[in-house]
Amino acid sequence: MQWLTIVEYGVGYGLALSLVFTAAVFAGAAASRDFLLDDYPPAIQERYGRPKSARGRRVAAWVGVFVWGVCGIPLMTLAMVELGDALDGGLAFLPAAICAALVFATLSVYDLIVLDWIILVGVRPRLLVLPGTEGMPEYGDMGFHLAAALKGSPLIVVVGLVTGGLSALFVEVL
Repeated sequence: MQWLTIVEYGVGYGLALSLVFTAAVFAGAAASRDFLLDDYPPAIQERYGRPKSARGRRVAAWVGVFVWGVCGIPLMTLAMVELGDALDGGLAFLPAAICAALVFATLSVYDLIVLDWIILVGVRPRLLVLPGTEGMPEYGDMGFHLAAALKGSPLIVVVGLVTGGLSALFVEVL
């Protein structure tokens, strides 16, 4: 198996999806500052003092559709097609599963390190700070973001297995 090729595709497409995700987060925050309300530490949510607005819920839905439906699925499909072309013998379950898991793992690590730790904890742009919560020390809670990332990490395996299975199925059918 051509491991380096699989890793290159997984990480490369993961970084592409990460950049799309970053743009979507900032666009979503510009449209509604509370669209990610549930992703803030509980003390920040408590001080903010109100539930996610109707606009915030709509923006969150649209950002999700854009990131996953408009960008994520097409990028993953393109990654699988191009990976199949790059591998000797075409695409099989294991390379597809590993590549897809690497795409999602890359996005998860990027989200934690770049978006959460560097941008939100370190730089803390006004656009991502909820009104009335400015200066709260909980914005600097790196452990909160690490725990959230670890909680979501089983999805890496799920994405890999589902994508690997679907890719192998489609290769067999076509």
